[in-house]
Amino acid sequence: MNSRFDPPRGVFTLPTPCELANPFWDVIKTSEYFTLQRTKASNINSFYRGFIGTIQNVFDTKQPPFRIIFRAEFTSVSLQIAVSQTEKGINEAWKWIEDNLFLGLTKLDDPSEKENYVVTKINSLVTRQDKGTDEVSEDESVRSASRAFRQTFDIAPTERLVNFYSCAYRGIIQGWMYISENYLCFYAFMLGHETKIFIELKDIQDLVKERSKRGMVADSIKVITKSGQEHFFSNLFHRDETYETLMQLIIQSMQRLLKNAAIEPAPGRFIFDSNFEPSPEKEKSELKFNNSELPLSPMIPPLRKDLEERKRDIEFQTFFNLPATEHLMEECSCDFSTTEMKESLSGKLQLSEGYLTFVADDAKSCSFVLPLYTVRRVERINSGTHNSALSILNWHQMKLTLQINGHKIAFEKFCNTIRENLKNQVRHMKNLRSFLGTCFSEALLVDPKKDISIGGLGLIFGFPGDVKKLRDRYKTKLWIEYLQTNGRNLTLIKFPYFSKLVRVGLPNKLRGEIWELCSGAIFLRFVNDGMYEKLQKDNAGKVSLSTEEIEKDLNRSLPEYPAYQTKEGINTLRRVLTAYSWKDPELGYCQAMNIVASAILIYMSEEQAFWTLSVLCDRLIPGYYSTSMYGAILDQIIFEHYVQNKMPLLYEHFQNVDVQLSVACLPWFLSLYINSMPLLFAFRVLDCFFMEGPRVLFQIGLGKKNLYFQRWILSSNNCTNL
Repeated sequence: MNSRFDPPRGVFTLPTPCELANPFWDVIKTSEYFTLQRTKASNINSFYRGFIGTIQNVFDTKQPPFRIIFRAEFTSVSLQIAVSQTEKGINEAWKWIEDNLFLGLTKLDDPSEKENYVVTKINSLVTRQDKGTDEVSEDESVRSASRAFRQTFDIAPTERLVNFYSCAYRGIIQGWMYISENYLCFYAFMLGHETKIFIELKDIQDLVKERSKRGMVADSIKVITKSGQEHFFSNLFHRDETYETLMQLIIQSMQRLLKNAAIEPAPGRFIFDSNFEPSPEKEKSELKFNNSELPLSPMIPPLRKDLEERKRDIEFQTFFNLPATEHLMEECSCDFSTTEMKESLSGKLQLSEGYLTFVADDAKSCSFVLPLYTVRRVERINSGTHNSALSILNWHQMKLTLQINGHKIAFEKFCNTIRENLKNQVRHMKNLRSFLGTCFSEALLVDPKKDISIGGLGLIFGFPGDVKKLRDRYKTKLWIEYLQTNGRNLTLIKFPYFSKLVRVGLPNKLRGEIWELCSGAIFLRFVNDGMYEKLQKDNAGKVSLSTEEIEKDLNRSLPEYPAYQTKEGINTLRRVLTAYSWKDPELGYCQAMNIVASAILIYMSEEQAFWTLSVLCDRLIPGYYSTSMYGAILDQIIFEHYVQNKMPLLYEHFQNVDVQLSVACLPWFLSLYINSMPLLFAFRVLDCFFMEGPRVLFQIGLGKKNLYFQRWILSSNNCTNL
């Protein structure tokens, strides 16, 4: 018998074991297989209602007042399959059960088959209705807490709960803190008195770790909202975990808010193509796909676990400048050594789908990123006291010894994972030889005296500065010695001397490759071989708002450099900028991108510059060149805060003369200082920027402000005022 109406939404739950005989529940109706119950708290006097509510609050057992239970015949444990806040909702669920399950149950004789039948039907229903919500979470406690959270605060089922903690509000009201994707909530019910706190994460201005019990216990967090309200939560036994979770979610919420604040459409979305004709077959196939029934959703892990893994992966990708497609699969401590090293270094070994990485314990002594497609051979070795050791021979014939510390089972798991990952990278190895032919360091080590034509516009139009004054030959000699000993391009190992060589200034012909290597763009260029040319070919003849804006800015891109006074230089810049606008139509093109691209093209080929620009926009300085410039705006707020704290007199001076620092300094950050100082100095800034990351922008900015402050404070007028 088929139901004439759809099952009620938000009522059925994944089957959960529970006790049928419970003193807090009354039976409303019953059948051969099912029982409908109502909580006693809904029909007793106010004193007992408050007492029961207090118990439920303390033990986090608050449930909706109605539920339906399936009674298993061969076990004493029953299964809760539906809950509801209203009698109407639970009666609709009961009617649906009668119409859809009773007939099937009567045809079965085995009690275990009956239970499997009900569990399968309800699981199928819930996974269809509640796809992507906490109702299909693997964690039963998350399902229960999320249901209580959504019902208490009237939150949509699509809002997922991240975590929940027992805590006290203002030190005296014991209850539960709920943290979801967009909200921070608190609920308490003590002897008839209800307390509800509801805060949107985007409205939180500050989050501070505090101490309670007169400063004796570090178990508290103070939340300050934009309206000035302060909320104090204590008795948090996982205070640091709570703080880190909230910070991660607040940052994500703020980024979404700023990203969506754009008042203009995405520039790459409006496209005109003179050669484009719509395909009726494609339109029909898209309509057919959109109308097709979605597959059933499996059980999903709790959002907390997903956030933890995402945070771990982002930290891993950011530290080693890896593509966003890489995920941390294995991690262990190990001792690393090569044939050139006098002693081994202890550190952390990490493995992703395509890369093996190492960083010393002090994060300074040594680090490397080894693409698995550059590995020639991996062997197990017996290394004295270490039975768990690997010897790796890379493409450049360097032998790396990794003595892995830990249990043998963990070592075997690591070996199995790296074996499978190496098999998956075989398809990339065939392209390695041709790719290395585009790397300047390969040709440099073969014949340092040979005139090598691998690089950017500087090879044709000259590099800025005097080669002799820059001591370019001497720097090149030092780099040759380093690369011969410690690998090059894809197999380079970074020791402290590497950072020193970068800081003293890179040789002109090697600069582009080191920028590409430090930023991680070299990895993207390798795995996306041919994509740059394909973008050019596929989008030939197309026009968008981005391409129109690019044409306006081409002749304003480093006009002092001779290449951009010629068609060759302008065409090179045009191709790189337009290719990126087609790669990322959501971002398209923004002013100042032309300045950055024209600068790096002096030292890089078109393809190198394209992927370096991609890394800049997507990872190093995300949001700088979007329509809302949310990344640059956030950094300007932080920079202004730094100036206020480090140089309060200068900050006060700017305030008095009505100069807004965030506006005055924005061009510095957008152009990476290329337009704010002589080119030779700007390229030295870029050397450090690609090696150390965006913090260099703040360091240089504070340095410039400090120089201005010294000049200002020494001037006679200001000395008199002070």
